[in-house]
Order: sequence, then C-alpha cells, then structure tokens
Amino acid sequence: MWYKMEGKDSDVVLNSRVALSRNLEDIPFADRMTEEQASALVERMKNIYRADAGWSFTDLSSAGEEQKRAMAEQRILPADMIGKKSPAAVFQNEDYTVAVVVGGADHVRIEAVAPGNNLTAALEKAFDAEALLDENAPIAFAEQFGYVTRNPELLGTGMRASVSVHLPLCTETGWMARAAFRMAREGISVRSADGSGPATCVYRVSNRETMGMSEEEIAKAVTEAAEKLVGREREYREALGEDRREDLAESVRRVYGMLLYAGALAPSEFVSAYSDMRMAAAMNLVDLPVPLADEALFTCLPHTLAAAEEGKSGRELDRARAVRVKEILSRAGMANRE
Repeated sequence: MWYKMEGKDSDVVLNSRVALSRNLEDIPFADRMTEEQASALVERMKNIYRADAGWSFTDLSSAGEEQKRAMAEQRILPADMIGKKSPAAVFQNEDYTVAVVVGGADHVRIEAVAPGNNLTAALEKAFDAEALLDENAPIAFAEQFGYVTRNPELLGTGMRASVSVHLPLCTETGWMARAAFRMAREGISVRSADGSGPATCVYRVSNRETMGMSEEEIAKAVTEAAEKLVGREREYREALGEDRREDLAESVRRVYGMLLYAGALAPSEFVSAYSDMRMAAAMNLVDLPVPLADEALFTCLPHTLAAAEEGKSGRELDRARAVRVKEILSRAGMANRE
C-alpha cells in the first residue's frame, strides 16, 4: 500500500495518482454492451491481467456493497460503480499500487498510485499496465481526437493526474480559496478530497484538460502546481512562532492521549484529529512517522473499516477503530500504560 512508504515531499504530499481511461475498438461502449459482451470483456481481461503474473481479481457482480464502497473510498473503484449489477471486475497488482477497473463508464480504467509527490512513478506504473492491454487488445484511438473515451473531457490522452496535498495552514489563513481560483484559470483543479472529509485539510490537485497535451506534459503541469502549494504551506509552517508551535504540540499530545485511551472512536472523532496529527508529525513536534498517520486515516475510514471488520457495525466498529489506531500508534513507540 502507498501509505506504508514515504515519498518526495511527504511532509505535505500524501500521494500521486494517474488514471488512464481506455476503450476497445471492437465492442460498443460499456453502457451499450449486452450482458454477454460485458461478461466476455471481463474474461478477456482475465487473460491479460493474469493471476499467475501476480494480479488479483475481484468480481464486482458478486462483491458485497460494503466491499465496493470500501474500494470507492480508497479510490480504487469509481463511486458510480457501487450499485452496478452487470459483469465488472477489478484487477490489482501485488503491492496494490495499480488497479485496473473493467466494465465502468469506459471499458478499462487503469489507476496507479505512488507515495509522495511523484507523478512520474505513477505514470510509469500506469503505462506498464496499459502496455499489457495494448499488446493483447485493440485500443480505440482517433488520429484527430486521441483516445476515444465515454467522457468528452477525457478526449486526447484519456488521462487524469492528481496529487493529494495536506494544507492545514494554507486553509487556516484563507489562502487556499485564492490559490484554487488562480489555478483554475491555468487549467488546474484544486478541490477538497472526498472520502476523508474536509476536516482533514487534504486537497486534490488535478488537470482539468487532456486535449492538446501529452501525458508527460499533464504530469509536469500538475506537479508544478502541487509544488507551489507545497512551498506555500512550508512557508507558513516555518513562520509559526514558538508559542503557536507549542500550542500545536500540546493540542496533539492531548489528541494522542484520547486516541491511546479511548475505548471507542467514532469516524468524526478520528478524522477531526488527523490534520493536527499529520502536521505535528511532519514538523517533528511529536515522534510519529508521517506514513503511520496516513495509514491510520486510510485504514479507519468508515467503509474500509467495515469491510475489514466484517459483520461489525455501529458501536462495534467504533471499538474496532480504537483498537486499530492504538496498534498503529504503538508502532511509533506509543502504548497504553494501563
């Protein structure tokens, strides 16, 4: 998993993602396929992303709704596929950094993730997975428009690149709203990341356009935009006075006390603590590796935890979340002293 690794600029950047939307030229778009064609597409992909080559297979037509919601929460599965009943599937590589979704709005959606600010690495992973497809199936491509996709916004490269950044001080100062407006005029989208909630101060920086640019040019534009945000957040952190730094450290020590001794944790309780935890870890105000803060967040999201703790709900899940958070913090040398 990406959150188990530390990447470039990980004091501010969580991860980098590249998604490639592809269709095959010898079958109709997914929303016009028959049940038999959809099933045949899944079987066809099984022969490309093979189990003996290290690819896992999840049959979405038989997967439970909680499992699909968890995959959407982790940005493996598009949210509009949660209720899909026709044949569809997800293939993932051995370290779960590449997911190939089959049977969505486009025939195939390849998404690759890398820790930190490293769209180049994510792009390379996505290209490797696409090469397997290209070698074994005719990808729809028009000389004038590029890759043929169901969404006209993706014509051209069919690629969406994004970098997730943690910007608590940019948010606190109100600078984020102005930055997002300016970047929109430059073809860059900056939005609060879904799934974890706005309290995390995590934003997703991505390209708004795909036509007229190469994949490498898109990755470069998004990376440069993310670097501007990283630079500004660091400036604010470095400018913090001693009193503010101590207040933050004290606030986080109190949060840690709650996390270490709580018998149950509601999702909102943990999510609201995450932003201060991560910033304090990144600024070395507390002895906690940044990847552990991210692991705690992404493994304790509501649907992800419910899928892992099968059969539990409500208060049982809150207790399971408390146990999991304690286990993760204990790896940083913190432990409940009871």
